[in-house]
Amino acid sequence: MLPAPRFDVNFPPIATPRRRRLSALSAALLSAIALLPAAAQAETVWAVGDGAVPEKNDDVLVDRIAREGIDKFLYLGDVYESGTAEEFRTNYDSSFGRFKEITSPTPGNHEWPDRATGYDPYWGSRGLQPDGSHYYSFDYAGWHFVSLNSHEDSGPESPQVAWLKRDLAGYDGTCTVGFWHRPRYSAGGHGYNEDVEPFWQALSGHAVVALSGHDHNYERLTSERGIVQFVVGSGGRELDGVKTSHHRLVAYDQTHFGALRMRLSSGRMQFEFMTSAGRVGDHGAFNCRPHTKLGGGPSVTIRTPASGRTYSRRLSRLSGSAAGTTGAPRLTLVRRLSGGRCAAFNGTRFAGASCSTRRSFAATGSTRWSYRLPVRLARGSYKLAARVTGEGGRTALDAARFRIR
Repeated sequence: MLPAPRFDVNFPPIATPRRRRLSALSAALLSAIALLPAAAQAETVWAVGDGAVPEKNDDVLVDRIAREGIDKFLYLGDVYESGTAEEFRTNYDSSFGRFKEITSPTPGNHEWPDRATGYDPYWGSRGLQPDGSHYYSFDYAGWHFVSLNSHEDSGPESPQVAWLKRDLAGYDGTCTVGFWHRPRYSAGGHGYNEDVEPFWQALSGHAVVALSGHDHNYERLTSERGIVQFVVGSGGRELDGVKTSHHRLVAYDQTHFGALRMRLSSGRMQFEFMTSAGRVGDHGAFNCRPHTKLGGGPSVTIRTPASGRTYSRRLSRLSGSAAGTTGAPRLTLVRRLSGGRCAAFNGTRFAGASCSTRRSFAATGSTRWSYRLPVRLARGSYKLAARVTGEGGRTALDAARFRIR
């Protein structure tokens, strides 16, 4: 029997009904920020669905994702209202289409009936396979990803499930993510979808995460047979409520548009739900068993400060762990100032810098690293990034957003 995945999860301000709601930033500020190069946030995957609307909600979210940095994008389906060629052009391409060249899609129920004129021509070989199916797989950053179609036959004896079993047989670890539109489990209005149970049965023992949309909110549910279901249908369509007393519900956000950010390294995924305003909500990490065929790579984790936490000005020690590296991590510490400006620590003091700067200083140690700040942090919002390099030039990244009160 395969070992169950280990979880390292924090519970954020927006995860329970007793927590404060997030504030919104100016949409005008976000729309002025350009897309960062992929190299700025290597091995970073974002996922969201149920956007692509005529309103500006999805545009603001796209600006936020671009500002934070993106290397790979998973679109979890639904282009409104019915996924026509015109709606792909005016609703999707004008927003999430900005990431088209790095996107792996899965079809939603809105665009599925008109796929021959909308989804299929728009995505081409990214979404439609030579045999006419709409499911496929790929490897990225030491992880295996499987895009399934919750609108084609998913019965136990279906061609899709037979293909899925053959695909998974080639991977001996558990570092796999499955994604499709209609979730197997949800605390939202659409509830459970029993017809995709064969997906879950095939993935159990091979995967640790399943991503879906369909319900217009964010949810994280309890692990079921070793797999955690995320619902990320918060891409721009009018939001839906969540049954907050649902026995499977661990974390949720039913009031803010946002997307799930996943930072990948060999054997580990750090996840954060980030709102369009840039606030981190639910967050944590999963450990998994790497696939032998994909090889190992470097990894880095920030322990202190923890993302989403608030600290006093006494915070002076940064620390974490790393593996498979050729040296100590390089750290980038940025403080956000008023007016959209930032300052970065240069090893001696904070000086004005781009908010996306990679100006860095070296930590001490490698397997267990640390850095003692020579200055006291001022009150405000900060972002700490830790980068490491392994054999062959492969890199890994972790980041934490925190506040000093």
